Amino acid sequence: MSITRQHLIDLARQETLQRADRGAVVSGYLMGSVASGDPLLGGTADIDLVLIHSSEPSQQRETVRLSHQIHLDIIHHSKEVYSKPSELRVHPWLGPALCEPIFLHDPDHFFERAQAGARGQFYRPDHTFARASAFLHRARQGHSLLGYSQRWLKFYLRAVMEAANAVASLDKFPAAGRRLTLDLAKQAEHFEYPAFYEGFLNLLGGDHMLAWNLPDMLSAWARAYDVASQGEHHLRIPAYRRDYYLHAFQAFIENGDPEAILWPLLQSWERVIAALPEVEENEIHFKAWIDFLTRVRLTERDKDQRAHMLGAYIDQNTAWIKAWGIRVGA
Repeated sequence: MSITRQHLIDLARQETLQRADRGAVVSGYLMGSVASGDPLLGGTADIDLVLIHSSEPSQQRETVRLSHQIHLDIIHHSKEVYSKPSELRVHPWLGPALCEPIFLHDPDHFFERAQAGARGQFYRPDHTFARASAFLHRARQGHSLLGYSQRWLKFYLRAVMEAANAVASLDKFPAAGRRLTLDLAKQAEHFEYPAFYEGFLNLLGGDHMLAWNLPDMLSAWARAYDVASQGEHHLRIPAYRRDYYLHAFQAFIENGDPEAILWPLLQSWERVIAALPEVEENEIHFKAWIDFLTRVRLTERDKDQRAHMLGAYIDQNTAWIKAWGIRVGA
């Protein structure tokens, strides 16, 4: 059966209504690739569903397997999150999510009112500038934490993404997930600011891609994922998500976009390694991970240099965004 956008919307609506019938869910909406009209990648799709609860939800995030090809990625919010809609329009993530969602369930028009307030004057230059500045602030916060965490790469990758999204958000919406790199490449063309995309790739080791064997790296990633998904952290590393990533990686290669693999590969592999117990049988997976990091210059030894490069990238984007703000009167 072919997967259509409407089919994905119907599945999300069905899930939302079922949960609403059980109580607590007051509204539900779609954002992300299904809402924007381009849901499939490598024959698989994530449905980005947001459920709004009458009280504080018991969990903030969950994934649900609907089929081998289709998963729900659910974010849970309390009503309180939407209590000040005019402030949400300058939130770097929630503002864009509320700009063009797909309504699924809103019997009391709670979300409709919040969305109307957040969307009002969304594209006004000073509001756009505020969202970009918020991304820069988050990137600087992540940069400041690099020297204080054993999982420095986790904060580094997040900061790189947010520094890049500071620029991307000036056009429309920030980029995330498997399509992050592809979306940023399009934004760089739109702004005629190639240094923002080139800098993003270089911070991930994209300038060293010729030094590693892509099939070998993907095989090593898959083997580590299989082990992590069977352990005590299987809820955070669910087995059914393996092919969701792997099919996207293969699609990037087939489409001539191997650099698009870098961010989701690094981000997911870092989580997998963090979930693996430090026992002898896992040494092969730790070694493969370190070998990969060595090739892309992201080992512990590279941390100080990478932190310096990230700081320079944030400063460069800050200057460009300030110049943009002056041009448009923000």
